[in-house]
Amino acid sequence: MPTAEREIFNKFIRSEGLRETSQRTEILNTFLNTEDHVSVDDLYSALKRRKRRIGYATVYRTMKLIAECGLARVVIFDDGVARFENRYNREHHHHLVCTRCKKIIEFSSRRMEEGESSVLKRHDFTMESHRYEIFGICGDCRKQSDDKQHQRGVPR
Repeated sequence: MPTAEREIFNKFIRSEGLRETSQRTEILNTFLNTEDHVSVDDLYSALKRRKRRIGYATVYRTMKLIAECGLARVVIFDDGVARFENRYNREHHHHLVCTRCKKIIEFSSRRMEEGESSVLKRHDFTMESHRYEIFGICGDCRKQSDDKQHQRGVPR
């Protein structure tokens, strides 16, 4: 695991009066090595597949600490499931969420950021945070749907 993330996490847990444990380290490593937006269930399952004996509550509490120290951000999409995404050295981004397969695509847009700045300035408003998610159907799911219709003889 990259040293910087471990140092940030360990400094934070010490400031909270907690100690570094092998379980917390394993959870942090697993999270940081995951590219996806992961839920506590996802991480718990990944740890179990690797024969790690870590309780669900430990995963939950550790992910909360990882988010509190700034290494993760909690995102909740329309399915209501809290997922974590890595925030360390990552640029600000938004999400496209497929409502069929649940794929999450991250994107950045300088034009959107400029538009946000313009709106904030026009309304003399100071932003504290924001989220921007677009829900729809990804290309893979659309293609599967088109292929099924084509196989049944339904005109496109």
